[in-house]
Amino acid sequence: MVIILTLLAPLSASQAQNFSGGFTFYLPPQDTAANRFLPQYPATPITEFISVDPSGRFSAGGVRVRFFGTNAVADGAVPTKNKAWFIAGRLRKMGFNLVRFHHLDNPWSTESLLGSGTDTRHLNSQSLDRLENFVSELKKNGIYANLNLHVSRTFRLTDGVAGADSLVESGKGVSFFDPQLIALQKEYATQLLTHVNPYSGLPLAQDPVMAMIEITNENSLYRMWRQGRLKTFAAGGFLMVRHNSMLDSLWNQYLSSRYAGTADLATAWSPGTFPADTASMINNGGFERPIGSPWGLEQYAPGRGQLSRDASFPYKGASSAKVQVTQTDGENWRVQWRYVGLSMVRDSVYVVNFAVRADSIRTISVGLMLDSSPWTAYGWSDVTLTPTWKYSSFSFRAPVAVNSGLRLSFQLGSSKGSYWFDDVSYAMSGIHGVLPGESLEARTVRRIDFNECVQFSDQRVRDMTAFYMKLQSDFFAEMTSHLKGTLHVRVPIVGTNWNIGLPDLAVQSKLDYTDNHAYWDHPDFPGVMWSPTTWTIDNQPMVKSENGGSVASLFSGPPFLGKPSTISEYNHSFPNKYQSEAVPFLTAYASLQDVDGVMFFSYNHTDDWENDKVGGYLGGYFDLHRNAALMSLIPSCAYAFRNFLVSPARQTIVLHYSPDDLLLQPKTDGGDWHSPSTFPEKLALRYRVRSATFSSATRFDPSSLPSVPVNPYRSDTEEILWNTSGLLSVSTPRFVAATGFPENYAGARIGEMTIVRVSDHASMTWVSLTDQDLARSPASLLTLSTRLQNTGMVWDGITTVHDQWGSAPTQMAPVSAQMKLHIQADSIRVLPLRPDGSPLGRFILYAPADTNTFVVSVDQTHDSTVWYGIQAYGKGVLTANHEKTLETPTAFWLDQNYPNPFNPSTTIRYGLPIRLHATLTVFNTLGQEVAQLVNGEVESGYHECTLDGSALSSGVYFYRFSAGTYIETKKLLLLR
Repeated sequence: MVIILTLLAPLSASQAQNFSGGFTFYLPPQDTAANRFLPQYPATPITEFISVDPSGRFSAGGVRVRFFGTNAVADGAVPTKNKAWFIAGRLRKMGFNLVRFHHLDNPWSTESLLGSGTDTRHLNSQSLDRLENFVSELKKNGIYANLNLHVSRTFRLTDGVAGADSLVESGKGVSFFDPQLIALQKEYATQLLTHVNPYSGLPLAQDPVMAMIEITNENSLYRMWRQGRLKTFAAGGFLMVRHNSMLDSLWNQYLSSRYAGTADLATAWSPGTFPADTASMINNGGFERPIGSPWGLEQYAPGRGQLSRDASFPYKGASSAKVQVTQTDGENWRVQWRYVGLSMVRDSVYVVNFAVRADSIRTISVGLMLDSSPWTAYGWSDVTLTPTWKYSSFSFRAPVAVNSGLRLSFQLGSSKGSYWFDDVSYAMSGIHGVLPGESLEARTVRRIDFNECVQFSDQRVRDMTAFYMKLQSDFFAEMTSHLKGTLHVRVPIVGTNWNIGLPDLAVQSKLDYTDNHAYWDHPDFPGVMWSPTTWTIDNQPMVKSENGGSVASLFSGPPFLGKPSTISEYNHSFPNKYQSEAVPFLTAYASLQDVDGVMFFSYNHTDDWENDKVGGYLGGYFDLHRNAALMSLIPSCAYAFRNFLVSPARQTIVLHYSPDDLLLQPKTDGGDWHSPSTFPEKLALRYRVRSATFSSATRFDPSSLPSVPVNPYRSDTEEILWNTSGLLSVSTPRFVAATGFPENYAGARIGEMTIVRVSDHASMTWVSLTDQDLARSPASLLTLSTRLQNTGMVWDGITTVHDQWGSAPTQMAPVSAQMKLHIQADSIRVLPLRPDGSPLGRFILYAPADTNTFVVSVDQTHDSTVWYGIQAYGKGVLTANHEKTLETPTAFWLDQNYPNPFNPSTTIRYGLPIRLHATLTVFNTLGQEVAQLVNGEVESGYHECTLDGSALSSGVYFYRFSAGTYIETKKLLLLR
C-alpha cells in the first residue's frame, strides 16, 4: 500500500476560540411527551424477534426494520431505576429505536457487571437488576437492545487465569485461542443471557427486545499481527511467553495438518525464492564516525530537538546516535531524524533494519518516503520503545522507481524525551521459503511478522494469513454454537467490528451480519490514553476533506451482499467546532449505502443525566445526551433514516475477491492505521458497494470498476451532493439537509429550500411531518444547529482545552439565516420551539414573496432555539415552472433492479418525461414471458414496481421497458 502523508495547514487561532453571546438550549432529561412539530415516535411495545429475511435485511414480523441507535456505555448502561423510565422515554421521543449496551464488563466504573467481587466470574446483582430494569423500560418504548459480550473485561488471577495481570487490552487476540478464556466468555454469556429478568419475566436469550448480539468488540488476530503484537513483550509484542508458545504450537499443528513434513513444506514454500543482497545503502548507519549529511535533524515549530553521538550504551561498536526532543505539541512530524538521498527499483523488495531505545516507554513512527511533496510513504512502521535496545525492521515492495529522492524518517515529536539509534541499514531483500534451522517435525517453524511478509514466498504468506483467519473463524463458530445451540439465542449475531482488510471481512462474512466503526477527528493522546488533560484534536471540518473523510473509509470495507450491515460506532468528537456535521453526514451516506442500522457513539458513559455540561470525563468527547448541537438534529435525521426518505444508490458495485486477494494482502498492505482499500473509497460516495464472494477464480481487478467520482461528489440518485469547498446537501421530496459553510452558497437550491444567507458554519435539516412532500406538507420541522461549548471553557490554541472544560450550562453559538422555502400555500407560520418541542407562544406569519415561495428569516440571537415549526395554510398556486422541479425526468430511464440477485422479490424503477403508453415485461432465457408488470398509460415522472419471484425458479431473467420509440432491456438474477 502507498500512504499519502499530508500536512494540513493550521487553522487560525480565532477559529477555535470561545464565542460570546451564546444561548442555552437545555433538552429536558425527563421529557418524553410528543409534540406536533417534532416527528412522532409512538411507544410501541416489542413483541417480534428480529431476524434476517430472505433479501438479507433485518425484519420483525415480516416487516423490514431499520435501526437508528446509540450506545449506552458503562454506568450509562445501568441507570438508577427511578431514572430508567424517562431515559427510555426520551430516547424514543428523539427517534432512537436501538441501544447498544457497551462496556458492561468494564473494570473501572462503579456499576460494572463484573465490578463488585474479587473475581470476574460472578455478576454484580445490583447492576444486573438495574440493567434488566432499563431493558424492560426500553422494551415498553419500542427500543431494541444490541448486547455486547466481550468488550473490556479484565481477567484476574482469582478467575484462575495465570498471569492475568499481564494480559493486554482485555485479553484481545488471546481471547480467540486460549481455551480457558474462551470458556470464561461462554460462562459470562450464559450468566447474562439466561438470567430471568424480573421486570419482563424472560431471560434475554428469549426476549424479543434483544435485536442482536456482538461477540467481541474491535478484536482481531489479523489486526494484532498487522500491528506487530503477536510476539512476546521482550520482542516488542503484547503476548506473555505462554501465549506466544501456545500460538507457535497451534501454528505448527496447522502446518502439520497440511504438509507431510519439512521436505514437503520446503517444496511448497520454495517457488519465487532467491537470496538477499545484504549491502546497506545507509552510510555511517552505526554512527562510529561524526554524524553529518545525509543524516540530519528537522524541527518544525513548536518542535525542538538536539542531535549528538553517545558512547555510554551503544547497541554495537563504540557509539550510537542520540536525539533529545525538548519541545513538542504532540504531533510526531514536528521532530524528524532522517537520512536522505536513497533510491529504489520498481518491484524490488527492501528491508529497513535498526536498533532503537528510549528513556521511557513510548511509540515512534518510522517510514521510507519521498523527500519532497507529496511525501508519499512506501514502507511504514510504528515501534514501541523501552529503555532496553530493540532491534526492529520493516520491509516493502517498491511500487515505483525513485532515484536518490527518498528519505528514511524517524518521526519523534509525539512526546519529549531521549531516543537512541544504532545499526541502521537499508538494503534489497531476498525472498525466503523455509529458513535454516526450521523443522516441521521438531515444531520449530516460526511465525513471520506482518512487516516481513514481502521477504517471504507467496505460499508461506498464504499459510500464515490463513492460520490467523482460521483461529478467528473457529472461535466465532464455537461461540455462535454456544449462543444459538446451547442458550437458544434467536437473534442475529456478529463477530466483531473495525475490521482491517479482506482477511477480517472474509471471516466476518460467515456471521449473520457485518459491522463497522469510524470517527472523524478522534482525540489523540500523546501521553496517557484517555487523559482529560493531555489530548489534542485537529479541529477541522470533514465537509472540506477532499479524500472523502471518515464516511468514504467507513465503506471501504464494504458490507457483504445478501446480509444486513450496521455501523455501531460513529461520531465527530467534542469539542470539534464543526461536529454537528456528523449527524447529516452519517444519515446521508448510510442511507445511500442502504445499511440496516447506525449507532452514534455514545449516549452517556455515566449515570448523570441532568448536569448540562459536555466533556471532561471518560467518554465525554463523544456523549450525545447533553450535546444539543448533535441531539437537536437526531429527531429529523432519525425520521429520515428509519422511513427511507433518502434513497439507496441506484447502482450496486459488487466486488468478487479470490483467495489470493485475501491471503496475499500482507504483501501489499503498508500497515498504516487505516484499513487498506482494494478499490477507490470515493466510489462509495456515489454508488452502493457490496462484497459478494471471497472465492473467485480470478484476482480482483479494480480497473473494471466505474471511474472514480470527482469533486463535487454526487450520488447516483442525484439526492446527495458533497462539494468539498464546504457544503454537503441532501435533496429529497420529504427531507432536506445541508451542513458546512452555507454562507458561501447563496442561491443554492436544495430540494424545496434555496439558501439566501447563513451567517456561520451550520447544519440544517427540514423534514415533512406528514406523508406529503415538503412542497405540500401542512406541517414540517426546520432545524438549525450550530456550535456548542461549556460556559467558561478555555482553549489553548486551536487543538485542545486541556482540563479547562468549563461548567454548566452549555452554550450554542447563535446563527442568523435566511432561506426561500418553496411550499404550495397561501401563507405559512414559522413558530420557534422550546427544548421540549412545544411552541414558544409566538410566530411569524409569512405571505408568499413569489408564487409558492416564502422568504423565511431566523435569528437565534433573538429566538434562542434550534427548532422551528412550520405550518402551511391553503393550497397556493402550482405554476408550470414549479411543476418542472417536482422530480420530472428529462429523458426516458430504466434503472437496474434492486436487490440483484434477489429472493423472492425485487424493485424496478423507471421514468418517463411525458405521458405515454408503456410496458414492462419479464422474460426467461428462452424468451418466454413470465410476468407483465406495466401495460397501459403512464404519467410522466419516476415510478417503481415490484416483481414477485415466489413462483419462479432460480436463474437469469430479463426485463424490457418500452415507451414510444424507447426500448431498453436489463438482466436480473433470482437466487434461492
